[in-house]
Amino acid sequence: MSTPQMYRFLTGCVLQAVMLSAAQAQTTLNLINEYPATSITAEADLRFAKEVQAQSKGAIVIETRQEKDNPYKGDAQIDAVLQGKVQIGTLFGGILGNKDPLFLLSSLPFAVKDFRQAKALSECVSQNMQARTEELGAHLLYVTPWPPSGIWSTKPLINEADVKSLKIRTYDATSKSVFERVGAQSIQLPYSLLQNKLEGGQVNAVLTSGDGGAGRKLWHHLPNFTAISYSIPLSYTLVNKEAWNNLGKDRQAILTKAAQKVSTASWSAVEQRIEENYSRMRDNKMKINAVPPDSIMALLRQAGHDETNEWLKESKPAGKINTCLLGTGR
Repeated sequence: MSTPQMYRFLTGCVLQAVMLSAAQAQTTLNLINEYPATSITAEADLRFAKEVQAQSKGAIVIETRQEKDNPYKGDAQIDAVLQGKVQIGTLFGGILGNKDPLFLLSSLPFAVKDFRQAKALSECVSQNMQARTEELGAHLLYVTPWPPSGIWSTKPLINEADVKSLKIRTYDATSKSVFERVGAQSIQLPYSLLQNKLEGGQVNAVLTSGDGGAGRKLWHHLPNFTAISYSIPLSYTLVNKEAWNNLGKDRQAILTKAAQKVSTASWSAVEQRIEENYSRMRDNKMKINAVPPDSIMALLRQAGHDETNEWLKESKPAGKINTCLLGTGR
């Protein structure tokens, strides 16, 4: 082999080695979320992706798959993460509650009165949540709070009879049971299946936040919103345990730091989103009842109290969790 040929050969080998090294150095993680990009959880995911890319100097890339780009719906999202089909998932607590009832804690009816209590409860049980997540086969990165859940409906809710006439989409086993207790028809289903039910008249109300409803433009079918402040639920962002372990401590630290920043930002911004959502809803001709009738609230609170007691019996939470829940003043 001549000298020029040898030079070209060695140069090619070096370039190939550099390219291989670069490919090995970069890690790509897919993050799924069932909600649209305008939702508070999807925005948190986008912020997380940017933060990770900046802190890792491009060595870690988070590819977000939101709403229609997310091929997994409902409970299938949990299995997708736990089985490693995707590496990360931002999953609503009501969905995770189908795997472990502890994840229903944040959406217990009327358990917290405001975001201060909701944040305190989340922080109080954070170690328990991380332990349960590890048992499932994942690692908990961050939680994102939703604005309070209310009722979107075709007609205004004036009295108890109006509540009992609802055919309402609920988001977890607890909320399904609460509305059944008051005499309403309750259908638990993910957002991905809601549109057809609304168009077919099988659903005339939806339990969700102003954020979730506005993101889905529910005003096209449900022009009334009753702010019952049913709960302040959370979404949990989990990373597959094997994928997490393969990252190594340095890259785990990057994701942890980014997750902490995103969670802090989400808790700080969530109250502001309530009025932003109400503004969008009013712009789309919605009627918002910010002070529901006492008779409706008494009916729902009693059903919520009874259902929470059932949850406590069935889930048998550890003493620490009971202490945290009692700390909210329930």
